[in-house]
Amino acid sequence: MQNNSHAARITLYDGLRDRPVKPAALSLRNSATADPGDVGGRQEDAAADPDGKAAALRAVLMERRRPLIEAALEAIRPNLRRDGGDCELVEIVGDAVRVKLSGACVGCQLASLTLSGVRQKLIEATGMPTLRLIPIN
Repeated sequence: MQNNSHAARITLYDGLRDRPVKPAALSLRNSATADPGDVGGRQEDAAADPDGKAAALRAVLMERRRPLIEAALEAIRPNLRRDGGDCELVEIVGDAVRVKLSGACVGCQLASLTLSGVRQKLIEATGMPTLRLIPIN
């Protein structure tokens, strides 16, 4: 009995032959998250958007989500206050949300865990998985 499986073998890459090297969706996603001064291999995206329209669009989207961010922080605040701490919104810059921890949260060993939980709640509230949470002292 002859093995004909070699003739009918289909590889993962067979369907990708006619696709462009860099799909349009990938380039849009990278330009939306790229920092124009980034040297980490994303300079071609910065060259494709010389006016910084993507960064300006992200800033506008984050400002529109400010009420959602404030509401999420208000929902978290009672739990933080119960332990003697607090978290307040300082500013929104691009896709970065800067918050200030105060009270017992300052110097607490679990502050990083608290910040990761706050970030997760903000991601759930805004629907932006690229959201960065930056603590300010």
